[in-house]
Amino acid sequence: MRAKAKSSKTPYPIWVEGEYITKPPVRPKDGAIRPEGHYIDKGGYPGANVYEIDTDTFCRDTGATDKRERPIYERDILLWETQEEIAYFIIENVGQAVDIVNGEILEVQQLEKENIKVIGNLVDSEEFIESIQYHLDNDKPIPYVPYMDVQLSSLPYMLVRCDKCKNESLSCRYLSRCPNCGGFATVGYATKVYREKEKALA
Repeated sequence: MRAKAKSSKTPYPIWVEGEYITKPPVRPKDGAIRPEGHYIDKGGYPGANVYEIDTDTFCRDTGATDKRERPIYERDILLWETQEEIAYFIIENVGQAVDIVNGEILEVQQLEKENIKVIGNLVDSEEFIESIQYHLDNDKPIPYVPYMDVQLSSLPYMLVRCDKCKNESLSCRYLSRCPNCGGFATVGYATKVYREKEKALA
């Protein structure tokens, strides 16, 4: 089974994608026998790229890919974008995706590949659904978020404006709440980021 999860025995947890196994091969550098457990084998030289994982972060591969041919996994956050509109989907399980704006449930294979892009995962951004709901409940425009973590892109830093204390701060990742007071925040960018429809008119 192909899956991704965060490593549990590295200095810092990292995402690992590959084959999920419970009986790892011997460690090639010294022949050490690893105990049975939960691992992901990234492939390559046999036994060289095997990581023990945190099972709370385990996400199965759906078998689908986005417009960049990036695999789509459970709990991934997808941006669906056309020139006219945007929406966000959460991969509920290997078969279903949920539109978090209107609650519509679709089969993962029904998603229009040419319009979808993986922008993050709920493991890293569990507050995203809460944030979108806050915008809907308060008649605020749905934020345009082409990446949850701008360090993975060429985008400028995000500008976080707190609706409670009015504090403004910069962040490299999407924040639903103000780091200063904990109030809900409105998120934009330090400089203008253009949507597809705006690019088409440029």
